[in-house]
Amino acid sequence: MKPLEVGICSWSLKAPSFAEALQLCKQQLGLNLIQLGFFSESQIADYAGVRSALEVGGIEVSATCVGFPGEDYSSIRRIAETGGYMPDEQWPQRLAMTEKVRDITADLGVKMMTTHIGFVPHEAGAADYAKMRDRVRQVADSLAEKGLVLTMETGQEPVDVLLQFIDDLDRPNVKVNFDPGNVILYGIGDPVEAAAKLAPHIAHVHCKDGKFSSAPGVEFGKEVPLGQGDAKLDQVLPALRSRGYTGPLLIEREAGADRVGDIRTGIEFLKRVMA
Repeated sequence: MKPLEVGICSWSLKAPSFAEALQLCKQQLGLNLIQLGFFSESQIADYAGVRSALEVGGIEVSATCVGFPGEDYSSIRRIAETGGYMPDEQWPQRLAMTEKVRDITADLGVKMMTTHIGFVPHEAGAADYAKMRDRVRQVADSLAEKGLVLTMETGQEPVDVLLQFIDDLDRPNVKVNFDPGNVILYGIGDPVEAAAKLAPHIAHVHCKDGKFSSAPGVEFGKEVPLGQGDAKLDQVLPALRSRGYTGPLLIEREAGADRVGDIRTGIEFLKRVMA
């Protein structure tokens, strides 16, 4: 993987299989880097043909990503209730699914796995804070058994809350997957400030853009193509590079009627920003 190499998140392509996502990545977008997202048992089962397809296509995997059935992104309130490792009833199944994707990640020779861990309570003394801390420690320790890094997705909590949580976790294999678009969509701060504070912990970056909602933090903002929103990617990415970040830049496009077209535009935008 080249320093600051541009790639694509597999789920952005809405392809029915990983093989088809890899084909789109290489043939239509001209990219050699992808993040593979596993959000269902059927996608985990689809892994059987992924390794050979990667080898044939000459495509590298920057990281895997695990998400879970039952997560409801219809509103900020609903994803706070249903997301990640917080719901008690789903915790055993979600840990088991995490470990399946951990094993796939190790088998691929990939070193990072990303996930939305769920909403971290803003107060360290809150009843659910210790529960989330202990569960994420368990996930991190499970990944450490395979020599893997857990990269937590940003977006749900203000940067200072996330920094305190990382400190309290006290796990060297826990890093950050920084997404400046999520900072806007969830309405939790300024992406340039967040990038500066989180820089020492950032190991993987999602390039996504968005516009603030009329009620930030209460209602989701609107995702837009790269360079057309409030995420300040033209400031965030050079700031990260100036602070020593050399990892991958994965375009994540989760809205829009012409995703491939928007991704192409995003590739050109990133070339200009990082020139």
